[in-house]
Amino acid sequence: MASTISNAFIEEYNADVHMLYRQMGSRLANTTRKGTVQGSTVHFQKFGTLAAQSKTRNAEHTFLDPAHSKVSATMADYYVPTLIDDLDMLKENIDEKGAHAAAHAAALGKKTDEVLIAAMTTGANSADAGDATGVFDFNTAMSVITKFSVNEVPDDGNRFCALHPYAWAQFLQVNEFANADYVSAENLPFKGSLTAKFWMGTLWMPLPNIAHGVSATNVATNLAWHRTAIGHGINKEISTIWDYENTRSAWSCVSSMSLGAKVIEDTAMLKVSTLSPAPS
Repeated sequence: MASTISNAFIEEYNADVHMLYRQMGSRLANTTRKGTVQGSTVHFQKFGTLAAQSKTRNAEHTFLDPAHSKVSATMADYYVPTLIDDLDMLKENIDEKGAHAAAHAAALGKKTDEVLIAAMTTGANSADAGDATGVFDFNTAMSVITKFSVNEVPDDGNRFCALHPYAWAQFLQVNEFANADYVSAENLPFKGSLTAKFWMGTLWMPLPNIAHGVSATNVATNLAWHRTAIGHGINKEISTIWDYENTRSAWSCVSSMSLGAKVIEDTAMLKVSTLSPAPS
């Protein structure tokens, strides 16, 4: 028996390519006031509230002067560029181009959420709706709901709360939130895909992008908002362009997007701090 027979063995790689785990796409983009922008800056107009008044018979009205103001967001550009050697693709049996395009979309989707979270955190109301020394429990959730209601934030199904996964694990211990008797199947909006629950007029979801002081403080900075409180301007949605680079004998793949975000009204943008260590 030849002792070197192993040198003639054939090696085969499976044609299916495994994408390393990461968030695929933005989870927050569709929870904001999103619109197309033609320009380097977008201004979100704000119109003040008015109060009804009475008058005596034959008296003249006292005309009101509603306040007008605006907030502005600057557009920022983001890119993901990669190259594939043309001849290298003849030496593999995976869909290399498809893998690049999927990874690009994932990177820009995650960046979208990072931009939105940064804007939300910066523009959030100064009053923290949580407690950095306590867990995310029933009282924490009620703090969010009542602050929205006291601030007259519309209870129209467009309230959202994103929790760090550790805070989400704590919240799932609240019977009123976890029990199907309180949250029925029709109130699970993303059946079979994303984990989320619609409860007390608010869509609650776990989001790993939420800031968390890992090991040092274990404080999660969860976020709660109304859709119309977050201005999200888009110069260009995520797009991918393939081109052949003659000087490199390679295919270039460049994905890009341009966007900006700003909190329009902080009464509907809350930080919810909780002491949320990793489940043991």
